[in-house]
Amino acid sequence: MQVLSILVRWVLIAVAVVLAAWATPDVELQSDVMSVLLISVLIALANVLAQLALRLLPLPRSLILLAIVTLLVNGLAVWLVSAVTSRLQVDGLLAAVTFAMLLSVFSIALSTLVPKSLQGGDEG
Repeated sequence: MQVLSILVRWVLIAVAVVLAAWATPDVELQSDVMSVLLISVLIALANVLAQLALRLLPLPRSLILLAIVTLLVNGLAVWLVSAVTSRLQVDGLLAAVTFAMLLSVFSIALSTLVPKSLQGGDEG
């Protein structure tokens, strides 16, 4: 069941990547399935590394500041992915931050459509 939940999450992130790329100006994504799956894995890995780096920094006193810093770090992660592969083209940091924000929104929205049991969570 764990493999299935990983695959379900991967597909959800891939769909969210496609939707975010479609909705973000100045972002182009090669639309073949392998490119989308590769980009979704690279963005997930970059986000994990970015979040680990973010934990090394002192916590801001404001929740709004924390949200802004997290959004910027996620945008930098997207920008980094676009720098290492030609399958995702992001023209500038603002486009990367917008893409990261939309990716989060679409990921959350899509995850509400899939039962938690398929995502590796408790049934409920």
